[in-house]
Amino acid sequence: MAPGRLTAEDLIAGLRCAGLRVTAPRRAVCAVLAAAGRDHLTAADVAARAGAAANLSTVYRTLDALEGLSMVEHVHLGHGAGAYHVGPSAAHHHLVCEVCGRTIDVPIDALQRAIEQVTAPLGFLPDSAHFAIVGRCAECAGA
Repeated sequence: MAPGRLTAEDLIAGLRCAGLRVTAPRRAVCAVLAAAGRDHLTAADVAARAGAAANLSTVYRTLDALEGLSMVEHVHLGHGAGAYHVGPSAAHHHLVCEVCGRTIDVPIDALQRAIEQVTAPLGFLPDSAHFAIVGRCAECAGA
């Protein structure tokens, strides 16, 4: 796991500090999130990886609690379900492959000037932390 990344035990400690019970299903959700590394997972992905250890409603409740603690970030990547990743992380945008679903993080600075050129003349203040460009990754585009 990369330095500074939250571990399953960090996530569990956050739940405990918030006064929430730490059940076996919540432990399973925390383990899945910590093991995901840089992956962006939907609630259904988390439930599938947790297997029988956690049902979908428990996954959603745990994700909501962790998001409220700023330990997990919720982002929208195109037209699909919202995705989650352990955070907080450095501000970034997303490139989302519409074929394979791969999500690539792009540092916010890489697109910030282009976003400002489009929004500033309109007086629009974007929430650019939730920005995704949907298309095809290099692998799918070459196929």
